[in-house]
Amino acid sequence: MWRSNFFFKLFKNKKSNKIIQYNSNKRFALQEKINIRITEIDQKISENNKALVEAQIIKFRSTFSRPNNFIEQIGRNIYKTKLDDSINWHQEELKELYLTRRELEINLEKLQGIFWLNRIKRFLKIILIGFFIFLSLLILLSGFMIMIYCLPLIVLIFLAYWISNKRY
Repeated sequence: MWRSNFFFKLFKNKKSNKIIQYNSNKRFALQEKINIRITEIDQKISENNKALVEAQIIKFRSTFSRPNNFIEQIGRNIYKTKLDDSINWHQEELKELYLTRRELEINLEKLQGIFWLNRIKRFLKIILIGFFIFLSLLILLSGFMIMIYCLPLIVLIFLAYWISNKRY
């Protein structure tokens, strides 16, 4: 009994003969929503950048202006703390916007199927930049070591030139 039930379940036809229709519009609609959201975040980022630059300009101007009396100094100190708070808020807001934008880009890449390809590209780019920095430091260090190594020869050449040009 048990064996026959096992074989019945094993060979039972599990396939359905229904026609399944794939609706790819949902996927494209989701991609479009994410793209719209990314453009909205880009607009917010540009507005925040403008406001941050304006606040930095105001802080720069107020730093180099000279108060004439005691009341202006008190007002300037209050003004400066509020300005610093505003700058900090704008910076935090920019960080949050960039993080949400990055998350949306990752979701969009996953929907499009290019997430791992882009991740590998970024990884290779980081490795390439690191290699060029290492190579540049190696060349700079080698040049410095060659200069130290050739220093006695250079001193000897300058000494010979000085002695040959010295007139009594």
